[in-house]
Amino acid sequence: MKINSKFRRPSAAMVVAATALTVAVAGGGAFAAIQLNGNSLVNKSVKNIKIANQAINNRTLASNSVLKSTLAPGAITTYIRYQQVTVAAGGDNEVATPTCNAGDDVTGGGYGGVPASTYVNATYSDPVVRWSRPALANGAAPTASNQVPVGWSADLQNNSSNTAQFLVYVVCLSA
Repeated sequence: MKINSKFRRPSAAMVVAATALTVAVAGGGAFAAIQLNGNSLVNKSVKNIKIANQAINNRTLASNSVLKSTLAPGAITTYIRYQQVTVAAGGDNEVATPTCNAGDDVTGGGYGGVPASTYVNATYSDPVVRWSRPALANGAAPTASNQVPVGWSADLQNNSSNTAQFLVYVVCLSA
């Protein structure tokens, strides 16, 4: 049997088939990644270990997209940070600003914790809080919609003749 040793050029159909195969192999993965979305995922098919740390948070989710009824117990963690402030008798403009840990979110805050013994024999029996509000890192109030508060701030006044102690607190959500 004689073997033809001459090289034969591929037919046009072979060139088209080889090109299609190359495009399918090289670009097929990219096409699948583009088409992947939440509707095409099977429940529980993406495990926690496959999601990067802090890849999903309240800034990356659409409003009302996650409901409390769909979360596992303990999935949301809140904590309170506080700052104690001592205000001298007749003291004014004592500002305290406790902050959340970096990356965590402020959910609320306030003031309180004035012991009853603070005002024994005082001429004025109630603390005066001039304002209480969310705060930026420097204690200032957010003034633009894109400014994210990191703590809570309160301006305290003591009109009594005794030293007073206040607690200013912030409620934080672990992100």
